[in-house]
Amino acid sequence: MTYITASSITKFLTCQRAYYYRYELGLVPVQTSEALSFGRAFHASMEAKNNGQSKDEAIRIGLTTLPDDEIQQATLIGLVTGYYHRYPENDYPTQPETRFEYRIKGVNMFRAAGVIDGLARKNDSEWILKEYKTTGSSIAPDSDYWDRLRHNIQLMNYLNALRKYKYNVTEINYDVTRKPAIRPKTNETAQQYADRLTADTIERPDFYYARRSVTILDDDVSSFEYDLYEICQQVRFLRSRSKDKIYVPELPWIRNVSQTACQSCEYKSFCLAGGVARRNEIPPGFEIGEKNPELNLKTQ
Repeated sequence: MTYITASSITKFLTCQRAYYYRYELGLVPVQTSEALSFGRAFHASMEAKNNGQSKDEAIRIGLTTLPDDEIQQATLIGLVTGYYHRYPENDYPTQPETRFEYRIKGVNMFRAAGVIDGLARKNDSEWILKEYKTTGSSIAPDSDYWDRLRHNIQLMNYLNALRKYKYNVTEINYDVTRKPAIRPKTNETAQQYADRLTADTIERPDFYYARRSVTILDDDVSSFEYDLYEICQQVRFLRSRSKDKIYVPELPWIRNVSQTACQSCEYKSFCLAGGVARRNEIPPGFEIGEKNPELNLKTQ
């Protein structure tokens, strides 16, 4: 069975070769990237808040998922503290994480899957889909960040699944936190930086935190279903080409060599240097790991 997730769709659309390394081979860095680690930690703190935990407990839970990096830890402390100051109460009780999967119409052995983070009951018949994001982009009201959310792959995957699970989602709320623009000063301790960041989040809450409802049209979801089908068909085709004896396995999976695709790619260290990765030829710093770890429900 092949699971198609928001992460794998994004990877495929960004670079087919990177998709091959990640989801066909299962090649993963030995160390998790800093940005990914922080996003998971912040989400863990938000989940704790939804469960009624205190600020200090939410920070503690988030810190347990971070590597031993004082600056990342200080950043988490500052942003979570500011978040509690901006939003002291929970709007709606949120049910625990919900894993979903469903068959993609017209394609055997492929299933869409994911884990919905925040599904809150609005009333007896309506639900609210909540999505937490951290970003380095501007979240000002006139930013195009909000326009791009309408076609967010993760959100589309959630909505498609919820409709199949018969949830009447009538409201979709994005809860966005902007990563700090300030950086630690020379000779500033991690605690001093955390205190300064906390003060800045309280003084400038609109810079750091924003919530907005995003309208999704039925046609948008229908278009996403078609995209799923086409991606699955392309993956099947590329797999068959990989098995052709005239090819080395990765060759049919086309590389997208561009600044946008490569600057954040975990495989650029060997890919851009002309290196390869195969099950019997693993580049330094990598290992064969789990293909879809995001589908594992987290526990606290």
